[in-house]
Amino acid sequence: MDSDYEPPAKKKFNSRSSRNKSNLNQNENSIKISRKRSNAKDELKRTNKKHPKKKDPEEDRKIHIENDSVDKCDGPDEEGDDDDDEDDWEEVEEAKIYDPDDYQPEFSDTIQIQMSSEVKKPKKHSNDPITAMIRAKINRYRKENQTNMHKCLILLSINRLQYLNSIIEKPIVKALIQSIEDHIPRVKSKESMKKVLERLIPCFEEYFCIKLSTANRRDRDLISVIIKSFESEKIDSQFILNLISIASLRYRKIQTRLCYLVEAITLKPPDLLTSKTNLKELINQSEKKSSKKKRGKSTTRCSSLSSSAKSFNETIWIEVFDEKSKLWIPYSDNEIVEKPRELIQNRSTPITYVLAIDNDDTVTEVTARYAKDWISHAMNKRRTDSEWIEKTLEFLQKPGFSRYQDADRIEFEKLLAEIELPRTISAYKNHPLFVLAKDLLKFQALYPADAPPVGFFRDEPVYSRNCVHTLKSRETWLREARTVKLNEKPYKIVTSRFKWKKTLPGEIQEKESLEIFGEWQTQPYEPPVANNGIVPRNGYGNVDLYKPCMLPIGTVQLRLPGLLRIANKLKIDCVPAVVGFDGPCGGAHPVMDGFVVCSEFKDILIDAWNQEQQVQREKEFQNKQQRVIGNWKKLIRGLMIKNKIKMKYGVFDGEGLETGSQK
Repeated sequence: MDSDYEPPAKKKFNSRSSRNKSNLNQNENSIKISRKRSNAKDELKRTNKKHPKKKDPEEDRKIHIENDSVDKCDGPDEEGDDDDDEDDWEEVEEAKIYDPDDYQPEFSDTIQIQMSSEVKKPKKHSNDPITAMIRAKINRYRKENQTNMHKCLILLSINRLQYLNSIIEKPIVKALIQSIEDHIPRVKSKESMKKVLERLIPCFEEYFCIKLSTANRRDRDLISVIIKSFESEKIDSQFILNLISIASLRYRKIQTRLCYLVEAITLKPPDLLTSKTNLKELINQSEKKSSKKKRGKSTTRCSSLSSSAKSFNETIWIEVFDEKSKLWIPYSDNEIVEKPRELIQNRSTPITYVLAIDNDDTVTEVTARYAKDWISHAMNKRRTDSEWIEKTLEFLQKPGFSRYQDADRIEFEKLLAEIELPRTISAYKNHPLFVLAKDLLKFQALYPADAPPVGFFRDEPVYSRNCVHTLKSRETWLREARTVKLNEKPYKIVTSRFKWKKTLPGEIQEKESLEIFGEWQTQPYEPPVANNGIVPRNGYGNVDLYKPCMLPIGTVQLRLPGLLRIANKLKIDCVPAVVGFDGPCGGAHPVMDGFVVCSEFKDILIDAWNQEQQVQREKEFQNKQQRVIGNWKKLIRGLMIKNKIKMKYGVFDGEGLETGSQK
């Protein structure tokens, strides 16, 4: 046992670490003592300055002894401490300390103190998410309502323009114009339209006594006013003069337009809520207003409508097409307008829309001819979506472009070519003509890639907006009945908005890359062919039918509910048709519309579906009949039970107690 015992090993002493610790402690002590010594010297100097005394040799000796004792307390320094002290301590000039008894500053006789009258209060931001969400929803609803009102006003203006054009084409108006045929100048061959209009002015002044006023009442009958103007040979309204002038020019087979200025409302609602708006006070005010409206009478609204109708002013003028110059010439108030953009310049509100209707009831927008700020950021704020306007006017135009519309297009292109480059960076954003490469959106690109710039702005190339194209993925092009060509490389690669890469747990998710292509890289969709009664389908078992032209060859689309169940009974191939996608809850869901079957099974399936519907109707009729019979049985059984109770116990009615049968 003793031989196996080993004493515990002694801990090794690290001389270097202990030496470093002792050095640190000595340095700290020396620093503290030096600070005390400097503080003591400063206090002695201050006291000597304030209260100078005669030098006492004993006090000097005491101070000298104290300093020596302090130096001895520093202890022996190790090697290198002297060098450290020389590095750490430097001689600095003593700060000048003023004696408050001797300090006498100079003050002026008058002292001015300036204080700002406006005190800025700290902004209070409401951090309540529920209030912010309610405010955002209310503002969104008001913006949508204002936009719908704006669009409705455009539609009403188009209807008003068509109504005025129908009055001009009335047979009675044409007959009245024919009665003054001698006063309407004839159009000579190769004569400019300006000369024709110059001869029309004195002819009208010979027949009519013209005293114009800008007021126009909408509630009056225009036909009766025109008839009275011919009877009295007087025209007192600018509105009526323009209508008669259009009818006279069209009588001479001159292409004439009726132009109408749309009095559009702003797109921005005037009552948007802000963070300063108190929702509770707003709700209380709306409740009070609704209660007042219920108590009020409807006559006030009628009177306001009638007064507004009387004071309403409409602005119309004429455009005449010159066959020689291929231009439209504005004509208003019996005068030729040389500068179209000065025709309605004295207006308090800016121009937003100008519509024109031709001889054949074709409605066209000609705002670019009369608006000075046609290409500006302010105009874009006043106008609604241009695509909506184009689609709306397409319904009112005949197929194809006429030479009159081509003349408009050429003139507008010349006006656009005269526009100078913007001088600020903000003006380039959403500019209809020019664009900077850095302002392109995620799914936009320049094509061709080597497109020449139209100018430079701060050494940065400026490109034409016609070179900007929207890029789309393969799936998006398929929804427009187009497919990407074979061996086409993506024009641009971006991150997807919806798809995420598959990652392991704990890894950071990243979005997948998406290949996008331009329209020049696609071709029209070629629908597949159905063979042997089998309908071609996509990878999800459906038929892509986003456009009617995508229907597979040899198939038909049947919109009959429950057809899939009948087709499965008959063992006929029937595939649902996907016509689009909807995402009400944040995800895309396919929208189905009918079924696609082969053409040879169309009649069989329709007959089977009709038979199935007939059987369903018979079953429903039988169920309804059984339900009626059951209800009658319940009613009769209840009456029988009631009669038995009445006969046995009697019932109490208003006249008294009626007893049962007497024994």
